[in-house]
Amino acid sequence: MKIIFKLLYVFFGLANFLGQSQNLVKNPSFEAYHQCPKEYGSLSLDAIDWKLPSLGTTDYFHTCSQELPVENNFIGSQIPFDGDAYAGMYMYAPNDYREYITASLDTTLAPGKLYKVSFLVNLADKVEFAVNRFDVLLSKAAFEISTSKYIDLAYLPADFTSNYKQITSNTFYTNAEDWTQISTTFIAKGNERFLTIGNFKSNESTTVEVVKKTSKKSAYYFIDMVSVEAMPFFNLNELYVFDDVLFDFDETTIEIKYTRQLNDLVAYLEAKPSIKVNLYGHTDALGSDDYNDDLSHKRAETIANFLIKAGVPKNRIEWKGFGLKKPIVDNNKEALRFKNRRVEFLISERNSDYAKTVYED
Repeated sequence: MKIIFKLLYVFFGLANFLGQSQNLVKNPSFEAYHQCPKEYGSLSLDAIDWKLPSLGTTDYFHTCSQELPVENNFIGSQIPFDGDAYAGMYMYAPNDYREYITASLDTTLAPGKLYKVSFLVNLADKVEFAVNRFDVLLSKAAFEISTSKYIDLAYLPADFTSNYKQITSNTFYTNAEDWTQISTTFIAKGNERFLTIGNFKSNESTTVEVVKKTSKKSAYYFIDMVSVEAMPFFNLNELYVFDDVLFDFDETTIEIKYTRQLNDLVAYLEAKPSIKVNLYGHTDALGSDDYNDDLSHKRAETIANFLIKAGVPKNRIEWKGFGLKKPIVDNNKEALRFKNRRVEFLISERNSDYAKTVYED
């Protein structure tokens, strides 16, 4: 029996970023434009459906431009992740100078629904500092603040700050070679129509790391592929099957291509810390009862290990194997019995005992 657990690093990588859900951000990779950028700070003038919420001069880079090309520009060089363009902005600079970008969404977000915000960043080559945080603000309307310094959310009307999240990392975003994905999840209040990305804190409240000694005492990042997408919703106390995590005969291995459902579940658990997940492992009828009991337990444990390594606290996960006792198809039909080699899951409130009654022996 092969007992191998493959941690699916794609959860943090770019493959999941390009998932199947609809991206609600208009012009997410800055491809659509009115004209080639000819001067600094022209993002809102040149790129379609992008706005600047302050006096900060966020830049627009495009392969069509001689003044702001994507390669060998005034602050660095980077090939776009997608297409021919990207934006660039200061996340940290002297005298609290800041730049931001605001994206328009296709629709107003639905109240109570879980969404994921994702974008790619790349540190410019010619700056001294890197940051370990990016902030996202979801608001019902676009706004304009007459300042070139950081936007203090305390001065915005409450209606504009309906959803604010600070995305922090244990390490600094220092990669100047490759694109790095940044993401978070949030539950919509139901009036959000615009997404703003930037740093809403002062220099004093922003932690930076020196990456090299240069004359530009700042942290400047290129940004590409901005996404807001709806995440699946899971009902409490309802049994679900991992449709894309079916095990081969006699194996507990999860193949790397079967990741979407697991990743969605991780995002849902991150957004709802008051719930727990229960995992139930199953086998087909080939082999002895004792052997299949052990095999089904290991299959459920494999999923549990994935969730733990993806950041879900162990005390929010329970798992159990039921061997061959709970088939969902006829084990005598060889073409179908693979469906019995499965793991199911159920989410419930952390203080609920409902999960214990699902499969009563």
